Amino acid sequence: MSGVGFVQPWWLLLSLLALLPLLRRPQDEQVFSWTELLPPDPAGRWRQRLEKALAVAGLLALALGMAGIGLPQTVATRQGSGAEILVLLDRSASMDAALVPRGQVPRVDKYAEPKKRKIARRALAKLAAGRPHDVFALMMFSINQFQVLPFNSQPEMIQAAIQAGGVGSGLGDTDVGGALLAAIARFDDRPANGNRILLLVSDGGAPITPQTRTEIAANLQRNKITLYWIYLRSFNQPPLAESADPAYDRSVEVAMHRFFSTLGTPYRAFEAESPSAMDHAVAELSRQQMLPISYQVKVPRADGAWLAFLCAALAFVLLLALRMRHLALPAARQASSPAP
Repeated sequence: MSGVGFVQPWWLLLSLLALLPLLRRPQDEQVFSWTELLPPDPAGRWRQRLEKALAVAGLLALALGMAGIGLPQTVATRQGSGAEILVLLDRSASMDAALVPRGQVPRVDKYAEPKKRKIARRALAKLAAGRPHDVFALMMFSINQFQVLPFNSQPEMIQAAIQAGGVGSGLGDTDVGGALLAAIARFDDRPANGNRILLLVSDGGAPITPQTRTEIAANLQRNKITLYWIYLRSFNQPPLAESADPAYDRSVEVAMHRFFSTLGTPYRAFEAESPSAMDHAVAELSRQQMLPISYQVKVPRADGAWLAFLCAALAFVLLLALRMRHLALPAARQASSPAP
């Protein structure tokens, strides 16, 4: 905690009123010819001191309550098990099409449900919900890339960012190489904190130039990033499991998979032909990356005004009780004294 804060600090000027009970009032002074004639009254002196203390405390507490005293919002570091995960989600037009498993007849309407991007969003939401200690970031790409959510550990913000991927329609072209470089750059200048994962979610590939390949390999190694590719493969796309087959030499997806396999950094691909296969891929990924990690959580502001008002009320009630008892004493003594 960084200290006490106030919502409306100008109300602290009210605390100056707490000086009033300490001032001498003319009506409190009485003239006696000889003070030695007065009987000792230690109880009365302590009562006066207590009344002043209660009045001062009540006014101070009232001022603090009106000012909105409390502990400000802070960010606390916690320890858990998880990873830093940047999700790079394909936002090209092909992701708006239905996911048709191999061996099935494609629908007449290629944009019928279940759409690839909807399947991806649902699975990613499950991944984030099942890993509350992870630090997530989300980027989307087509011909250009854009950041949806910077690294964040707030579950509500992460879920909202994932659902934002369903807004609008995708674009035609795709630049996977540029998107990978932009995603890797998000890890630059971040302190090493547990495992670092770059999760590419895409339904296909795109040609990557030799220069871009060199930069991708070097940057992945420099930032110690593990690359995962969830490949949403439809019925007419080549399987990555058969990437060694020369028949697929001209496939951009196979070429990209072969390149990823030679990076020199950890890499694994998952093929998803259906919603259940997508869920299985996400579950398998979640089981593999659970190492110690530090993450930050926001500690909300703690309001202390209610406690200040309670203290003020107690002080004034006690003060009123003392004053009423003091005023009632002369009448009680007079009533108990014998009649002349």
